[in-house]
Amino acid sequence: MHDHPGTPQAGNSEPPCSDDGRQGDEHDVALQNVRAVMSWYRQEIFRERQSGEANRARLEQLTAALRECVADQQALEQAGPEEAERITTLYKTRYAALTKE
Repeated sequence: MHDHPGTPQAGNSEPPCSDDGRQGDEHDVALQNVRAVMSWYRQEIFRERQSGEANRARLEQLTAALRECVADQQALEQAGPEEAERITTLYKTRYAALTKE
């Protein structure tokens, strides 16, 4: 499997973008962090479905979490700078927790 930019890797607790302002405005940074978490959930959903005995409860949890990400991604379209910063912080923390070994 090839590594792709922006694709979360196991053991990597840093999202592909930080909130230091060098990567773009608050909305861009928030969007990149949301997308990193979405990618992680999509990967896990795929892995769960590919396993011989998919855990239905886990699939439901992963799918619900992915839906939350989609809602936050859509909310960013109307979000002000403070809300974008809040979403960035939330998703950086979530990404770190998800990718922690």
